[in-house]
Amino acid sequence: MKRLAVALSFWLGCSGPSIPPSASPSVAPGERAAPAAPTTACYAGVSSAGDHKVRTIARRTVDPAARQIVEDVSHGETGSYGTRRFHVVMNVDGDHFTMKEAGGAFTGTGTLVGEPWQWTSWTSISQVPEAGVEAGLEIESRDELTSTGIQATKQIRKDGKVVTTAIEQLTAFDCAEWDAAEAELAAPVLDQALCDHACRNYATVMYWSTADAEIARLPPESRDEARKQKAADLGSKLEAGVPACVTQCLESHNLAQVACMDRATSAPALRACIAQ
Repeated sequence: MKRLAVALSFWLGCSGPSIPPSASPSVAPGERAAPAAPTTACYAGVSSAGDHKVRTIARRTVDPAARQIVEDVSHGETGSYGTRRFHVVMNVDGDHFTMKEAGGAFTGTGTLVGEPWQWTSWTSISQVPEAGVEAGLEIESRDELTSTGIQATKQIRKDGKVVTTAIEQLTAFDCAEWDAAEAELAAPVLDQALCDHACRNYATVMYWSTADAEIARLPPESRDEARKQKAADLGSKLEAGVPACVTQCLESHNLAQVACMDRATSAPALRACIAQ
């Protein structure tokens, strides 16, 4: 799932919102003049692939005079901490574009549909450079403007094979609220995903703090089999106990405690969380 989270963080979309035409110098017959004034729109929503969700905000500046579309995109995985930020520049040539993320995260190409600089939909294919754990990932995206924002379907492939399909529903918001939206994105949210992860982390760390000590007391030749049995036992306990734990977590309204449980890596640290 971590790979999916990174993949979703790479691709939001590949074009800007529609903008009204404005007066411009005469152009050749059949060619529509592009408005000179840049426009900016902001969107927020969630990208979903199965039960995996990534919170997203995007700021798009469409600059016809420069023949560019520039995106600032921030992602915060639901139930996690911090954000991933990307700055993407798209150079437009007719109804096609090339794009590059400023930090080198990905490059791609795409096709725009609709009146020039008033496109209503677009398709794109993006690739990750041949380096790092995400090498070989490719995303084919189909995006469309709606009456409320943007919707997109993204097929994520690894070495030519489909890994998953992500759905995005983003709603427009006032760009004057961008800084506040970024701050909110960076903060953990007490939701189903965070509670589920915190409960599983708590149970797993506490379980192995005891189980490891028990296994260490066994003869060396018996330890591997004992560890396998303990792991299977843990799986059963998690499936049986996590739903109730999540319910209690949500009802606690104690974000600080849950966030502490989610990050803890030792039994003493978890006990300190519970004491909060």
